[in-house]
Amino acid sequence: MEGYTLISSIGTGMYKKEGGYRDTKYQFPDGKKHETKIFLKAILETKYRPIKKVILIGTTSSSWDVLIPSNTDADFWSKILDECEKNAFSDESKKELESKLSEWYNNINFEIVVHTNEFNQGNVKNVFAKYLEIPDLLEPDTDILFDITHGFRSMPLLIFQSLQLNASEIYGRNVELIYGEYIEEKKTSFVRDLSEYWNYYEISSAIKLFDDKLNGKILAEKIKQDWEKGAKFLERFSEIVESNFSLQIPDALKKLKKALADFNETEKPQWITDVRNKLAEIYKRLNQKDDEKYPNAKTVWEYSKLLREKNLITQAVIALQVVSETAIAEKYDPSKIGDYRWFNGYHDLKTLKKFGGVGIKKLKRIRKKNTVMSTSLSRLEGLRNQIAHGGGKDRNGNFPHYVNIERILKPIDSAIEELFTALDEEK
Repeated sequence: MEGYTLISSIGTGMYKKEGGYRDTKYQFPDGKKHETKIFLKAILETKYRPIKKVILIGTTSSSWDVLIPSNTDADFWSKILDECEKNAFSDESKKELESKLSEWYNNINFEIVVHTNEFNQGNVKNVFAKYLEIPDLLEPDTDILFDITHGFRSMPLLIFQSLQLNASEIYGRNVELIYGEYIEEKKTSFVRDLSEYWNYYEISSAIKLFDDKLNGKILAEKIKQDWEKGAKFLERFSEIVESNFSLQIPDALKKLKKALADFNETEKPQWITDVRNKLAEIYKRLNQKDDEKYPNAKTVWEYSKLLREKNLITQAVIALQVVSETAIAEKYDPSKIGDYRWFNGYHDLKTLKKFGGVGIKKLKRIRKKNTVMSTSLSRLEGLRNQIAHGGGKDRNGNFPHYVNIERILKPIDSAIEELFTALDEEK
């Protein structure tokens, strides 16, 4: 990123009856000090960050006049002051002020967003619509510096929410929060860096995304510095979920086992330990005992249940179909796991010979012995094919409906259990 877009707001000043915003000495974390009425000026004049654009939010009655330097344009200042006092800051004055601010601050682009000064339930929708425009006004390829010092208390809150709602659009931009904390008895505003608030918002959102949809890519970025092996598992696990590569889950669990063993809780934030515990639960749930006859198939089976809990229906159905195919391979030839030429058969294009599938023949023989199990597995296969073909019609020419999926999947676990029992009985 090249520089920052500064987002700031302006109100009327907490001491409006006594003349509005007061002069205060702002003291930055690096020791720099700057005395002014408006924190925005301190940020710009101390060059706290390389600002490429300023987005300034206020109302029709905000103290826009305080932005005008003394001894510059008395007539313009008087005009702006009059409009603000009448709650009538005009579009014409807004454009002129934007232009003049740019001149006064080394041609930095200024964009002013103005809305009504009435905050109530009746107009909150229209006011918030203004705030939703803010992410679209950001200068391209810039990070964000968000100043929450001035303005009505609702302003910083609404700006923060507008950034949250557009988090996917601003992902990759660094977001810094800054606050000039005025201490009246000291006549000093100590500048506080509150950037961790945004960081923890991103962390909580990333955790929720993983909890809801098993998408841990953003969470992986957040934990990488403190737990690299855990981050690598999250990245791979998320890719497996996205791409339906359920047969790779057993190998991924081996990596997770090592990551959990190497986890050192010392000096780590509690939230990272919480993530570690989430992953430990996944490992405990999916990993099979050493003496399990069908470790791959049963791991994929447990994985499909997890997918169903997250309403990841496409992945769950495809994984369920993989379970029976993998179970057959594990029973008769574990080296053929994932080999669909062995399972389904194939045509040799050179010789034009057709080779029958070994796996499918064995599965059909087992299914013939249990009509109920066979019916459930057949319906599952039909649903899997319809999903794989974009919701294509079944043999009767009917399109699938979401409401029927639960009916098809309800007996499937019993059918798969019966399949494993039948395999145990086979020679």
